[in-house]
Amino acid sequence: MKIHKRIRPLFTIIFLFILSGCAVGTDFYIQNLTDVKKMITINYKSRVFNDLKRPFHRDLSFNYEDEIVSPKVFKKIKNLKTLEKIEVRDSSVIMELHPHSTTRIDQTFNANWYMTINSVDIDGKEYSIKELEKNAEKIHNDYIYKIKSY
Repeated sequence: MKIHKRIRPLFTIIFLFILSGCAVGTDFYIQNLTDVKKMITINYKSRVFNDLKRPFHRDLSFNYEDEIVSPKVFKKIKNLKTLEKIEVRDSSVIMELHPHSTTRIDQTFNANWYMTINSVDIDGKEYSIKELEKNAEKIHNDYIYKIKSY
């Protein structure tokens, strides 16, 4: 019984040490719920060419699905469509999002999009990444910002 009391704190410390190194995937999605295409510009904090293969990011490609789907479904789709109109500038990516579709704008761990994305413009209106997250729906560890018609 005394040994059990002495070992318990040691196991607790080891368990906490192991968990401190865990990374949770947190992807950021945009869904276009409107009937028209939307121009989306992702403004990065540094040059895009250097950032598209960041050490703490999985490879990011700008794909979409022609449906409003959950992150769980989006991740399972094997043949996502590639956004046709993509323009890469110095520190931004401009894309056209189809009506009633879903795209992933960042694929990261532990919500690290704060470290790489400065803001996102949707049809010329700029949103900080904090604004997007505040107005996004959180599903498990993923975030979805929904573009709605007004």
